[in-house]
Amino acid sequence: MQFEADLITFLQGSGEGWITFFKIVTLFASWLGFSIALAFIFFKDKKLSYLFFITFFVGLAVNIALKFIIARPRPFDSYDNILNLGNEQGYSMPSSHALCAGIIAVFICITTFKSTKSKLTRSLSIVAMLLYYALIALSRMMLGVHYLTDVITGGIVGALLALLAFLLYNIFIRKMEKKHGKNNKE
Repeated sequence: MQFEADLITFLQGSGEGWITFFKIVTLFASWLGFSIALAFIFFKDKKLSYLFFITFFVGLAVNIALKFIIARPRPFDSYDNILNLGNEQGYSMPSSHALCAGIIAVFICITTFKSTKSKLTRSLSIVAMLLYYALIALSRMMLGVHYLTDVITGGIVGALLALLAFLLYNIFIRKMEKKHGKNNKE
């Protein structure tokens, strides 16, 4: 855990401009990011937007449960030299922002893959979403509110929840099509 604390200390020492930048970046994994992603998904695939909405809120509930089960103190609670620049309270693991970023990133990629056959567009969506997640993860550490393992765990849990939701959705759609005698997909 000392390595993680040293990483946060290093990030926080990189200057006020970076701290301001990452305070803005972190907003894109909260309600702002959710709203933008929901609008994008809604305009591309209305049914998928409902699934995204449900998955996002299930993810928040899972995150709350995991935080209380794991009960890991935040970095600024454990180390005097780490500042709470994100005004956070409560437990640290997993990062809810990273979990939400994982859900958002997977749903944006799935939506893009469903809406285009362009390999370039699909590849760009993957790269953009990996960069998005990396910036969110850095922002949470820069603000002193999460360790590296918190953001990695949050991202993995979020991505897995999104993939599970999409898998269950596809199973449900196939069963409904079979039940109603439809073999075509939208």
